[in-house]
Amino acid sequence: PGLGAVKPPASPRSTASFIQQNHENGYAQQWNLTVQKGLFGNMLFETAYIANVGHKLGGPNVEINMTPLVNGRGPDRQDQQKRPFPQFSGVTQISPPWGNSTYHSLNLKVDKRYSNGLNFLMNFTWAKFLDDVQGGNELGGNEGNGYTHIELRKLDKSYSGSDIRLRYVASTVYELPFGKARRWVIANAVVNAVAGGWGMSLIVELRSGPPWGAIEQTNLSNTFSMAQRPNLLSDPNISSDRSRADMLVRHFDTSAFQAPGIGIFGNAPREPGFSPGFVIMDASLHKRWTIRERFGLIFRGDFYNLPNRPNFTKPAAVRGRADFGRIAAIAPGTNGRLVQLGMRLEF
Repeated sequence: PGLGAVKPPASPRSTASFIQQNHENGYAQQWNLTVQKGLFGNMLFETAYIANVGHKLGGPNVEINMTPLVNGRGPDRQDQQKRPFPQFSGVTQISPPWGNSTYHSLNLKVDKRYSNGLNFLMNFTWAKFLDDVQGGNELGGNEGNGYTHIELRKLDKSYSGSDIRLRYVASTVYELPFGKARRWVIANAVVNAVAGGWGMSLIVELRSGPPWGAIEQTNLSNTFSMAQRPNLLSDPNISSDRSRADMLVRHFDTSAFQAPGIGIFGNAPREPGFSPGFVIMDASLHKRWTIRERFGLIFRGDFYNLPNRPNFTKPAAVRGRADFGRIAAIAPGTNGRLVQLGMRLEF
């Protein structure tokens, strides 16, 4: 009664929440095998297998006051009195320590130390990340799709919302070999002032998109469950050999999903497909002029999102809504091309 419980069959007036007694701490196991090889031209090649396994991870808060299943399904209608704690409208366990995750990756790296005006660093990762709980700040997934029924935890294992399967990152700084004190000397002072002494840098990131998860707009499981996923009839992924406009209107095959029915939990995995990939490319151009001994003039041009390519968010994945399968927003942190030019006088 001190928590607001009522005597059934009276209608409940309050909810309760708790932290598990003797709450367990999560832990991780990490291992890697790395091989490095020096190459010609001050270059270093590295290949690495990297793994991370987590257990007893704190998952999102879970509603445990769900109607028990009979033969794996819920009742024909929802009944408060069939819940384990009918005296409460809800009973929430805070951060249950039951999560598991596995991450395995192959990492390739080429690093050229600075020499002859050039250095670069290139890194490629091929990875797979699985878990059975949603993270607090995932790149993809679908909010509210982390759990279905507390008795069906085995259905929650899937690609992590932060599973980035392929990722390539490269950066370089290059001092162009034209000008005074460089490989190809420009003797004429005027020509050297215009064409000599330039430098450039470039940062590129290419990565595949994070997963998305489908969920039913109306939960008809009649169990007070946290979510109901649809049935998956076929592979929802559509060939990428089509225009971006078509991809935005229909990112995946919406007909591959079907309502599971009353009291039934669908067989769709938590994350059945992947969102669009990302392309990020920033560049800069710079030159310094020496004006006698005390003064220097520096020009710098910075170009953000050089190809002027939009990167999109995950598709809408709530089955039953009109926008199911569509992409309608630009990913946070990505803007149109931005050019910034500046001059600085040093003395």
